[in-house]
Amino acid sequence: MEGLINISNLTIGYEKCAIISNISVTAMPNEMICIIGRNGQGKSTLIKTLCKLLPPISGSVDINQQNLLKLNDNEFSKLISVVLTSKITIYNTSVKEFVAYGRYPYTNWIGKLTDKDQEIIDYAITLCDINHLINRDFDSLSDGEKQKVNIARAIAQQTPIIILDEPTAHLDLVNNMEIFKLLQHLAHNFGKTIIFSTHYIEMALQLSDKIWVVNNHSIHADCPAKIVEEGVLNELFKNTNVIFNSSSQTFELRT
Repeated sequence: MEGLINISNLTIGYEKCAIISNISVTAMPNEMICIIGRNGQGKSTLIKTLCKLLPPISGSVDINQQNLLKLNDNEFSKLISVVLTSKITIYNTSVKEFVAYGRYPYTNWIGKLTDKDQEIIDYAITLCDINHLINRDFDSLSDGEKQKVNIARAIAQQTPIIILDEPTAHLDLVNNMEIFKLLQHLAHNFGKTIIFSTHYIEMALQLSDKIWVVNNHSIHADCPAKIVEEGVLNELFKNTNVIFNSSSQTFELRT
């Protein structure tokens, strides 16, 4: 089935040293997809490849039936918005000004915002429930607040696809759950394709539509129920002291 994103026989890595090979997966509108895997398996490498930050070794990625590598920067920025895991330090910029950066693919050469742009910015702010922060300096925010502002900027960019690299990596449990639910809301109620990497596997099983499990230089893609049923998670933690209890949907230490 043709998806909004079609990945075919993709091999990724650094300087022709393959980390994951022969990836063939699709992503559809209205889907929230979580990428999971142990450290060093290639989750961030895949994210960087999909965001054009790293060239593929071989294979293809088609976005809305267009070859990813042939998209210019403006075309790319109207299809995919990106939220990376690295902390952003930016001074003397209010939250509203930061969210407004999402409109730059659509503004003229002097970056003038129209009334329509302002409406879109305000809507993104409201959707992320950060109205009370709009006059705050971005750099003064907590990690959880910054991540919501980052997502609001991505929403203001009005792309059909949002890709995030470990968006809850520095957050506490409450903020973690709020970000997961917000991303699910964007997928299911706004038709977005949401792809993000995470170490919070139990939450991913509860809330995602599809999971891409990165393990042993390959990707196993399926719905959460199938991932559990087929024992993929225990294979992921093979030869460790961790097991996945399929009944309770939780990880446990071997006894």
